[in-house]
Amino acid sequence: MIYLLIIKLHIVFAGMWLINLAAYPILRSSIVNNKNKSGEKKFIRLYLTLANLFGMIGSIGILLTGIFMVTYNPLYGFFQFTVNHWLAAKQILMVILLVIIAVIIIPTSKKVRIAMGTDFEKNEPLGEDVYNNLNKLFKWNVVINLIVLINFLLAITHNFLV
Repeated sequence: MIYLLIIKLHIVFAGMWLINLAAYPILRSSIVNNKNKSGEKKFIRLYLTLANLFGMIGSIGILLTGIFMVTYNPLYGFFQFTVNHWLAAKQILMVILLVIIAVIIIPTSKKVRIAMGTDFEKNEPLGEDVYNNLNKLFKWNVVINLIVLINFLLAITHNFLV
């Protein structure tokens, strides 16, 4: 019974990452189209909040529920390349995702937040460092979204890959 609940939670957390994937192009274009305009900081803050909130909750949730499922299902194991190659691929991709998030996304997001300051009502132009770091986030979020999409496709098609 608890295993089925964990599977459902795993799916919910995956959905959070997929929402992030769907929202990314909309928020990115809103930020780019509002460069040096009055609503720019609010779009950037929304982008960072959504990416951080859904990204952190989704990644931690996927990680913990995935570990639970592998631990409690005798058919699965960690990084078993001879059986369940689809699962080993997902696990490797998850490690890559966690490294990208920890080494690139979190520090770059912090730089953007600090550089923007806390007063979002002021219409002061943002520095070039904010835009450079935003572009870095945009590029790495594309990489993350592609890996998440690959992981999702491996999950829903693994029965066909046997």
